[in-house]
Amino acid sequence: MPSARRSRGGPVAAPRTAPAPRASPTVRARPPAERLDEEPHAHIVCRVCGRIQGLELTELDRHLLTELSSLSPDGWSVERIAYSLAGSCRRCREGRPAD
Repeated sequence: MPSARRSRGGPVAAPRTAPAPRASPTVRARPPAERLDEEPHAHIVCRVCGRIQGLELTELDRHLLTELSSLSPDGWSVERIAYSLAGSCRRCREGRPAD
């Protein structure tokens, strides 16, 4: 346990704590989107060449993405859920020319 510091001749200083984060007043959790134009999906995009590859989602993955839709700000509706990852494909990392 760290020892408390004393200021010059003064009382023992209380340890400082970070203030609790404040919730945004405009974002309220509500039930997730029930009507989507399509099933939630995910893909990864190469930031170098722009190649896009779909990712396979489990039922739990789709459920979690749908639950995130409940975080949309007031006045917004959610019609589609598309999750993206960004990185570099193997071809670009290895410096190979495109096929």
